[in-house]
Amino acid sequence: MIFTIENEKIVGELGFGSLPISPNEIIGYRPYELFAASLIGCSGTLLRNILKKKRIEHKRIDMDVSSVRNPNHANRIEQFSITAYIQSDQQLSKQNAIKLADLVVKNCGMIQSVTNSMELNFTIKSYKIKGGGR
Repeated sequence: MIFTIENEKIVGELGFGSLPISPNEIIGYRPYELFAASLIGCSGTLLRNILKKKRIEHKRIDMDVSSVRNPNHANRIEQFSITAYIQSDQQLSKQNAIKLADLVVKNCGMIQSVTNSMELNFTIKSYKIKGGGR
C-alpha cells in the first residue's frame, strides 16, 4: 500500500483503487468512517460466513454503529457498539443471537486488534421478513 499526502487529504493507492482520506468529508473519507468501516467489513463478512456455515437462511444484514468519544483525550474512541440486524424467515432465539455474536467477536481480527483499547459491544437482533422493519 502506498499513501501520498496532498494538500488537505491523503490518497491511498490500493488494490481496488484510490482511497481519499481527509478530516473534511467533502474531500475524502474521514478516518473515523474508515475505522468503523474496517470493523464492519470484518465482522459483517464473518457473520455472513458463520450464518452460511450454520445454514441459517437470511435475506439481508444491516449493521448500525454508535460510539462514545472523549474530547478531552484527543477525541479518542472509548466505546464502540455494533448492532447487526438479520432479516430472515425465522427469528433467531436470544440465546442463539448471543452465541453468534460471541463467535464474531472472538474470530474477527479487526475487533480483536482494538478490544483492549476500548469497550466494544457487538449485538445481533433478528426480525422476520414480513413488513421488513427493524
